[in-house]
Amino acid sequence: MNIKKLSSVLVLISAALFFSACGNDDTTEPGAITAFYGDKLNDRVVIMDVNTMTQKTSVYTHGIDPYPVDRAGKLDKVYAITRSSNSIDVIDSNTYEPKGLINLSHFPRSSEAYNATLGLQYVTGADKPMGSLIDVNTDTVVSTVGLNSVFTGVANDYGGGNATGHPFWFNDSQFALIDRPNRMIYVYTITKDAGGAYVTSLLNSVTTTTAVHHFVIRDNSDNFFYAIAEGNTATTAPTLIKYELTATALNEISSVALSGAGAALADMGAHHADMHPDGVHIYVGSNEGNLYVVDTRTMSITNTIPTGAGTGHTTFVPDRGIAIITNHKDTFITVVDISNHTCMKNVTVSGASIHGEILQSHSTFIHPNMDDFYAFATDNEIFYELDLEKLEVSRTVETGGTPLQGNFICEAGDCASLM
Repeated sequence: MNIKKLSSVLVLISAALFFSACGNDDTTEPGAITAFYGDKLNDRVVIMDVNTMTQKTSVYTHGIDPYPVDRAGKLDKVYAITRSSNSIDVIDSNTYEPKGLINLSHFPRSSEAYNATLGLQYVTGADKPMGSLIDVNTDTVVSTVGLNSVFTGVANDYGGGNATGHPFWFNDSQFALIDRPNRMIYVYTITKDAGGAYVTSLLNSVTTTTAVHHFVIRDNSDNFFYAIAEGNTATTAPTLIKYELTATALNEISSVALSGAGAALADMGAHHADMHPDGVHIYVGSNEGNLYVVDTRTMSITNTIPTGAGTGHTTFVPDRGIAIITNHKDTFITVVDISNHTCMKNVTVSGASIHGEILQSHSTFIHPNMDDFYAFATDNEIFYELDLEKLEVSRTVETGGTPLQGNFICEAGDCASLM
């Protein structure tokens, strides 16, 4: 172990109550909670037993650069999204055996959007502004949309080199393709023809201020939707945009730029936004180290919470009245009181950079008992558990690699609402 890695582990040791060693069990037990994370450093999927805090095994992928790992609908398999290959690796989530490949006409970016009514998983493109719809029962592509041309980049737009944003279903028959290089959102409808084949058609398209990262996941109580435009480090602040979806088009209603914290434009960039449990406020993280609280009724910023560098995802824990803020480029997470939108505590979960990857993973998880939070200190190769009562790291396990993003499967029930 090199000195940097050793020092990062020691930081966690000082905060932890105890450690668990890696286990050898390679099957899923009843009631188990299993995490599947993509590790692009080693081209593998890292599989963790959450309850015992042990690494069950690793599955090496056929494709290159596995990043997200998404469950295939509600079935007993996962899709390893290999962002530098024209395919997706399919892995049995019980036996951890490879089940083959899904060939695509583009590199895959993300595939977490599942339409349960149609049984279709939606995967968007990493290299091209395209999307593919996959029948999860047969692991076959039934339709593709978008532009079959390689992404060339948008100068100074924050958010990296992916050609699309996250996949998103508005409802059972309409979905969005976020075209980052052209700063567009395309809205498609999907139906079946007389022969039972899927048919997609373009409903309309809208331009955006800068490249959009994703639509905010929320309930379907109305036809309003929110998207986060990442910002441009030379010209434009990140912006939360409110849309209304009608029978004929997606229309922009209003927007609010992230401002008021005195941050330099060159330091800003929005990665993720999440809906507060009250259904009114949205938390938007920005790269400079602030969390902006937006009231969606007035589309105005009501609070700005100091967080850490690379502020990204928010994981709400309503039962405890808190939220855990992932700071991708910092060594600590931030705990926020969601009743008054204020910082409660910063908790160190990582040491300094080792591999040059993000310090904290995209995917996180709340245990069904609401007592513990789980995530990876990605660049330090450590899976950790945070005690939500004490707000301290309680257990860790070292896995190697740089596990970045994944999925948690609860054998006793659905984990989706806990991520």
